Amino acid sequence: MSKVYDVVVVGAGVAGLYASSQLASMGWKVALVESKQASRIGDKVCGDAIGTHHFSELGLSVPENIIDRRYRGVKIYSPSKKYSIVVPGEGVSVNRLKFGQWLLKRALDYGVDLFDQHVAIDVVLKDNYVKSIKVKRIRGSVFELEAKVFIDASGYRPAIRSKLPAEWPLSERPYSTDYNIAYREVVAPSSRVIAEEDLNYAVIYLDVEVAPGGYWWLFPKTEEGSVVNVGLGVINNGEHNPRAQYERYLRPVFRGRVLSAGGGVVPTRRPLPTLTWRNVVAVGDAAYTVNPVHGGGIGSSMISSHIASKYINSALEAGRVDEETLWQANVDYMYAYGAKQAGLDVLRMFMQKLSNSDYEWIIENKVVDGSSVYDLGVRGDLAEKVVYAISTLIKLLGRPSLLNQLRVVRSYMNKARELYTTRYPRSPREVHKWMADVEKLFDEYARVIGYTRGNLVKW
Repeated sequence: MSKVYDVVVVGAGVAGLYASSQLASMGWKVALVESKQASRIGDKVCGDAIGTHHFSELGLSVPENIIDRRYRGVKIYSPSKKYSIVVPGEGVSVNRLKFGQWLLKRALDYGVDLFDQHVAIDVVLKDNYVKSIKVKRIRGSVFELEAKVFIDASGYRPAIRSKLPAEWPLSERPYSTDYNIAYREVVAPSSRVIAEEDLNYAVIYLDVEVAPGGYWWLFPKTEEGSVVNVGLGVINNGEHNPRAQYERYLRPVFRGRVLSAGGGVVPTRRPLPTLTWRNVVAVGDAAYTVNPVHGGGIGSSMISSHIASKYINSALEAGRVDEETLWQANVDYMYAYGAKQAGLDVLRMFMQKLSNSDYEWIIENKVVDGSSVYDLGVRGDLAEKVVYAISTLIKLLGRPSLLNQLRVVRSYMNKARELYTTRYPRSPREVHKWMADVEKLFDEYARVIGYTRGNLVKW
């Protein structure tokens, strides 16, 4: 049995749901394949936080019943918890299940055909394009879905990308350290666990003993802090187990009724070199659209889907879908978010080598302030005024080695951003050479700072 569509989307996370509804609203026949049952779509282990500017950029008016808590910004604590900085910027904590169900309803209302409790098990190639995907109903039969375009929104372990020819640039494999692994719980604590002055913030704690290569977080889900989202992420280098870290360091503090618990994997690196090849498009975690430093990916996932949907629509209308007709989606995404990710990937590798004493010194001496961190997060570069201020302070406070390291980081961040903007290929014919330049830059940077990237992931 075979069913024919204009677009087949694999994965009903925020990226897949948003892409499905966008394309269906444009009049295309869309199928959405998801392993979960429909009533559980949206249920995902996550920090649940997102900056409201993402909703504004996408023109999304999210119902209030989906929002658990509004934040004035992010508060970052030093390892000792004696010092902190506040990063301004309105954000919200969403109920992920309700958010997913709302996005699903939008997609279904536009006419998307949902194949819940189905998994994509293989791709069928014809003339160097994907003709169809083989789909299996859980505990059921196998059939094929044909389409003109296939969107891989299946997450960090991509169901479609992992089965494509190795020579397609869309098949690029990451290194093991390009991921953080996380564990989190939503808890109704038996006693107060968050200070009154922190109730209006998403709180992040930098502590390499608790969360090696990452951080741990405490996000209030209710106004009075009676429910909190608490968890941690660690670098995926085979040395640390996030659940074990949670049990050792956080469980004794956050005792109470556990409302939700689980682990997950987050890609924390620059984006794929291309989101498109032939008639396949990757979005969301499958395309590594997550912020490398703080691991937030809800907003950027939807941004990737928004941009991809625009060019898929144009290609379908023109009657030709390939990397040439879809290429501008890459250029737009790199300028919108990908270049920032590339710069922050450089910073992420540097931060994963810092010690608790480094973090303590930086925050205690106010080497960076909240507005500077906000600029860094929004723009992804080390602004000249920030570098000047940091350099001056470090000179005065006597940490010349840190100043030299910062200069190296700044230099490579700028090089990475340039590669993903002005030097990004304007046609797919140039992409393989460009990919070699990117790999050369990051290999060189890893050697310079003594960073071990690990092994290439095996699908």
